[in-house]
Parts: sequence; structure tokens; C-alpha cells
Amino acid sequence: MIDIAIVEDNREQAAALEGHIKAYAADHKLSVSVSIFYEPITFLEKYSPFHIVYMDIMMPLLNGMDAAKLLREKDEKVILIFVTTMRQYAIQGYEVAASDFIVKPISYPEFALKFTKVLTRLEYVMPPDVLVRTDTSFVRLSPRDIRYVEVKGHHCVYHTASGEYRQYQTMKSAESALAGQDFVRCNNFLLVNLAHVDRIDGMNVIVGGEPLQISHPKRKAFTDAFVRFMETRRYE
Repeated sequence: MIDIAIVEDNREQAAALEGHIKAYAADHKLSVSVSIFYEPITFLEKYSPFHIVYMDIMMPLLNGMDAAKLLREKDEKVILIFVTTMRQYAIQGYEVAASDFIVKPISYPEFALKFTKVLTRLEYVMPPDVLVRTDTSFVRLSPRDIRYVEVKGHHCVYHTASGEYRQYQTMKSAESALAGQDFVRCNNFLLVNLAHVDRIDGMNVIVGGEPLQISHPKRKAFTDAFVRFMETRRYE
């Protein structure tokens, strides 16, 4: 699933861009989720990680360039694309590491050409999905959406914001599938996504407000991994 935000005060332009995204997704069999925000303040206040953000530059109250600077304080990795009526504004995008810009009104051919390039870059920043086979279906989960994996009997339970997904699997297999994605064991039965850790409190790690027990043998390695993870995010 590719999560995309459109920040655009013009409802007609926002709908047109959403239409282009969904048409491209249908043509290329992509799974996308599109969220529209008609002003940047609400977008920033309610921000949750997106893969791609389309940001209008000329908006009331808070212009797109200033909104982008605040966005970068929250998310340094999101792919940012400016939408503008004037090309001269696009050069300022370098200040906030914008990947590209699109000039309004947006035609589908121009959008499709640029979106294809964005997807090429997204392959490097977006980890591959994990395929979970439940008792009744197959579910594709993005590693960034997985809070932690828990072993229960002969199954692994993938805990996400949208629900729990249970699969017949060993912890070793789950750990291998998520290798290199900042998942670390806090005990023999729990594999935690460090990106979802709120804090470490004694012998518990708080993940999405939920306390999970850290075992004594794993405490130092887990704590060290979390510290390294936070330092890496700070200086990226």
C-alpha cells in the first residue's frame, strides 16, 4: 500500500490530482491510499507517515513552502512534490528536499511521467511488503505499519494499527522476512518495530501505548539498538 497525501486548498484541483493517482494505480495494478487536506495546518496537526506528499505552494494562512519546512521536522524521508502555478517557486524546493514539482493545471500525461519516476525512487525508501497467510486469506503488510510481532504457540501474530494478523510461522522466519527493517527482539517471543517505540520504561518497552516486557538477557542489546536507531534518525 502506497500512502499519499494531497495538501491543496482548491477542491477541484485536489479532486483532479486524486483522479490521476487512482487512474494510474488502476492501470498499473497498484494499491494506493489517498488522503486530501484542504489546508496545511490540519495536515500537520494530524500528520501520520505518508510515502508521498503533494503540496500546493500558494495557500492561505500557511503557504506550502513554510508547511514543507514544518513537515520536514516531522518526517525527513517522505517524498515531497510541490504543486504550483508558477515554475519560479519550484527552485525553492531544494531548501526542503522536494523531489519534484508539477505545474497546474495538471495533465494526466505529465502526472504519469513524473509519478513513474517517483515510484522508482520509492523502491529505495519503501521496504517490500510482507505477505501474511492467515487461515482465510493473504494479507500484504508494509513493515512500517507493523508495530510488533508476537509468537503464540506455533503462530506469529502481526500487530498493526488496523488489526492483528495471525500466521502459522516461526519467529525465526518472521525475523528473517523483516531483516534490515529496524525490528529487534525485546524477548524471545516479541519482535518490535523500533519506529513505533514510545519509550523504554524499566523492563518494559512502550509500543503504541502498550507495555511489552523486555527480558533481562535482551535488555542491553535492545536498549542499545533503540539508542542507535534514534541517533540515526536525528542525523539523517
